[in-house]
Amino acid sequence: MTYKEFLEILEELQLDLDSAAEALDLEISDIEAWEEEDEIPKSAEKWVKKEKVDFAELHNSNEDDDIDDEEDDDLDDDDDNDNNDDLDFDNEEEEK
Repeated sequence: MTYKEFLEILEELQLDLDSAAEALDLEISDIEAWEEEDEIPKSAEKWVKKEKVDFAELHNSNEDDDIDDEEDDDLDDDDDNDNNDDLDFDNEEEEK
């Protein structure tokens, strides 16, 4: 992974170099020095990829929960309408 790719992923994760330096127990200047290298250290690559997976899981799980809640609400609404239809049907028969 190149330094540029590393920075792009950090931006995607809404992290800065200070956060990365703290997590990797490095100085910011050490990370900035990677710009001159062909690839960043494997430990940094492994860390940023793990952060990306964790970030995605965190955001996806919330969306799935919201969808389930909406589906449950829709089902509850349908049940209420069915009950009202049944009551109306009974009332129509009594009127006849």
